[in-house]
Amino acid sequence: MAHYDIFRHHLLITAPAYGYALWNPDPGNLYPAVEIGDVGYIRKGRFHRLFNVLLPANHPSHRNGVPEYHEQLDIKNHIINGTLSPHSFCSTSVTLGSESDRQADGPKKDGEVSFLCRMNQGAVLCLPIRLKRRTQVAIKRFGKWMIRHIDTWFAWAQQLELGVDRMEDIILVTGTHRTRSSTNVAFPGGREDAQVSFRADLKVDHSQRHCYH
Repeated sequence: MAHYDIFRHHLLITAPAYGYALWNPDPGNLYPAVEIGDVGYIRKGRFHRLFNVLLPANHPSHRNGVPEYHEQLDIKNHIINGTLSPHSFCSTSVTLGSESDRQADGPKKDGEVSFLCRMNQGAVLCLPIRLKRRTQVAIKRFGKWMIRHIDTWFAWAQQLELGVDRMEDIILVTGTHRTRSSTNVAFPGGREDAQVSFRADLKVDHSQRHCYH
């Protein structure tokens, strides 16, 4: 498995309530940050937006148009904002702290964190600062909307020749987590006691990034 697939697969098992972890959350110049209502697919760890069900067909962000018979879903009043405290998401094969941490007598450097993975594949998403969280509470309505339109969305994606060959690859975004700093780690497996260490510099101000959807 590629590193971005290992990252996505293992964190989805560990924290399914947070959705898909993006290895590369930067949308580039193709579209703004990922938003609730976006329909798209993930390739090589990056989300590729097709259109947004909460926006009208003639919205400027729909550069490639929208599927035939596009319907706008009016559900914006059901979106709530919140925050998520700093946290590190680890797959089951990964533990906090390395072998050297356990054997050392002195304390670690300030702000340093280590993760250890024994043989098996694993993944870590380290979020050192507070995240902005947006979710929608009408989950059943979103589900019914996707079931109603998924055939049309999939057929349209195939017409665009984007390489979307499976209907289950189509994603409808129902929530986002954004942060200004994050660290992604993927352990490919096959190496005994693989470990990684890094320090969080909270003075660095990165552009706001999307981590989960």
